[in-house]
This record gives sequence, structure tokens and C-alpha cells, in this order.
Amino acid sequence: MARWPLERWAAAEPLAPPAGAAPGEITLAPYAAWEPRALPDPRGAGRETIGPALLEIVATEGPMLAARAYASYNRAAGGRKLTSIARAPLSSAAYRLRMAGAIELVGAGETPGQDDDVLRLAGSPPVRVRELGPRTLDEVPLDEVAELMRRLRDCGVAGHADELKRAVLDAYGLVRLTAKADEYLGQALALSGRCGAAVPAALSASPQASR
Repeated sequence: MARWPLERWAAAEPLAPPAGAAPGEITLAPYAAWEPRALPDPRGAGRETIGPALLEIVATEGPMLAARAYASYNRAAGGRKLTSIARAPLSSAAYRLRMAGAIELVGAGETPGQDDDVLRLAGSPPVRVRELGPRTLDEVPLDEVAELMRRLRDCGVAGHADELKRAVLDAYGLVRLTAKADEYLGQALALSGRCGAAVPAALSASPQASR
């Protein structure tokens, strides 16, 4: 297994709150999206090719849902839909990266309501509260949404459940509370009540960009 610069990648995490931020201000870290490049078809590529590319994606965008990481690789390889056949070697690569100590993997179901694995670079914060970026709402890990909800409550930004859901949509630059979004935010709301310990703001705060 090749040696990757994990320490340097982990050190690139934003560790300081934004200068001039008002006390109690809710800020979201910018979302750094992986820049696609041509990759070989995962169905035929060897582990020596898939592993480093998948690690690059996770190092850039993690913590992230496994499905998004695998779909990013698949699209870069010219695929359109992430089939079970294409996903299998990518999932195997993720587990090998975990065994090598390169990434952390939180299994599907370990976070209540989350039905997909969550991948992040080893040594990086387990939760980073970030802008939505190119993600859809259901591509944001539930514990990331739950942490945003806790911060909104702590700042008195939102009161009852519907207000809190609307505040999350506003923070992400979204407008419509669809049935699917309502269900996902409901799962995050339940999770935010289960998890008492919030991630220190210094680990993930950064100025919120206008959308």
C-alpha cells in the first residue's frame, strides 16, 4: 500500500473560527468539491488505481456519504448510473483504505437514520458543518445536519421543529421543503436530540458564502 500524505491532508482542515464573526453567529465552512479527472472503469480497474483515486475524493470532500464518493468516481470514469456492479469494487476499495488506516468509515446504521456508510480522512474531524455546495440535501451526512440544528437552537435562531427545518433550508440556500426533505430533516432533528455533545465550533467554522 502506497504511503499517502495523510498528515498534510488532515492539517488542511479549517481549525479556526472566522475573523470578525459575531458572537453566536452561525457560519458554514466552504464546501471543497473534488475536481473530476479521467479515471478507469471501476469494473475493470485494479485496486492500485481505485484506492488512491477514492482516497483523493474522500480527502477533498469528507466526511461524505459513500454513495456520493462512489458516484463521483463512477462519473469521472464515464459512468452514468452507479450500479451494484460498479459499486462493489469501490466499496471494497473503501474497506481496504480503512484497514490500511487511511480513512475512517462509519457503517450504515451506526448513525440512527443513516442508511449509507460515511467516509472521512483518518485523523480529520468526524463532523464539519459546511455549505451545501454541489450536494443535494440527502447527500449531507445526517450528523452534519444535526450539528447545524444544535447550533441554530443554541443561538436562538429557531424554535419549534418546523422553524428549525426552515432555518436549515435557509442556511443551505434552499427554498422548498419537499416531502423528501421534510423526512430527512426529521431524521436529523431526532439525531440532534440524541447527541448531547456538539463538535467544537473551532473544528468546522468558516465564513458562509452567499448563495
